[in-house]
Amino acid sequence: MTSKVRVNMFPCENKTEIEVQMNEDGEYIVRATSTCPKAVKYVEGLGPLSLIDLTDKPQSKIFKDFITSDMSANCLLLPGVMTAAWIEAGMIARSMAKKGIPLSIEFIES
Repeated sequence: MTSKVRVNMFPCENKTEIEVQMNEDGEYIVRATSTCPKAVKYVEGLGPLSLIDLTDKPQSKIFKDFITSDMSANCLLLPGVMTAAWIEAGMIARSMAKKGIPLSIEFIES
């Protein structure tokens, strides 16, 4: 099965669809379609991911590659990749993901 999420960013207004599929070797293949070339470059550079990449932050290619990428520090692409991969790995229930409750950051004026 495939797991897919959409990341909507501000202030750049870029949109990225992230798709993760587990292959027959138990690796997680990540693909992205985006209005942001930096996002596509980051995702394409990840290559196949292991369960360690999904669970061990210090060893994870997802985190290491994000730190050395051209991505902005506040970009939501990394949590988007993690969320799609966790759904695909069964670490987030598909039924919970289908509820459609978005991950979000809200600006609050005081």
